[in-house]
Amino acid sequence: MRGDDVGTIIVDEDGIYDPRHPNDRLLLGMKGTMSELELSLFRQGSHEALKSKARRGALFLRVAAGYVKSGRDRIEKDPERRVQNALQLVFTKFAEFQSARQVHIWLRDQGIMLPAKSQRPGEESVVWNLPIYNTVHNILTNPVYAGAYAFGRTTSKTVIDEVASGCGMVCVVHLESSKLRAIQPSGIG
Repeated sequence: MRGDDVGTIIVDEDGIYDPRHPNDRLLLGMKGTMSELELSLFRQGSHEALKSKARRGALFLRVAAGYVKSGRDRIEKDPERRVQNALQLVFTKFAEFQSARQVHIWLRDQGIMLPAKSQRPGEESVVWNLPIYNTVHNILTNPVYAGAYAFGRTTSKTVIDEVASGCGMVCVVHLESSKLRAIQPSGIG
């Protein structure tokens, strides 16, 4: 049984519509299309505003550990010496070992914790954790620690590789900063 066979009516601020009548269906379809267009234009405007802010070097969606927001469009080094010293230690050890993996292992062996931004929404506090490899790698490759501003450095692309999938599985691959990284296969529902 279709929904329009049960005598349903739709009411909005402009009128009352009966989906059983072709004119009402046409009007509802047009209203839906117009709403989608308005939403698309709103998203496009928001995206352009973000891009404009990024071009000015003033877009900071998330501030890296070791930095704090100072005003709406600025960041500064975290004034806490413990934070600064921990981050400097990562760079010092990288200069010594020449390997992010070796720095990670050394920090873990020494029990040295690194600062990270709290993951709680709206909270700007620093939490201290034993580092995982990605933490060390991100510190060493984030341009903010070299005094540079970068936005939009990564892109992603989904590729379905049926040859490698086997048994109805799909392998999703993301392209990030010109590097390929395979993601776990996922089943097709």
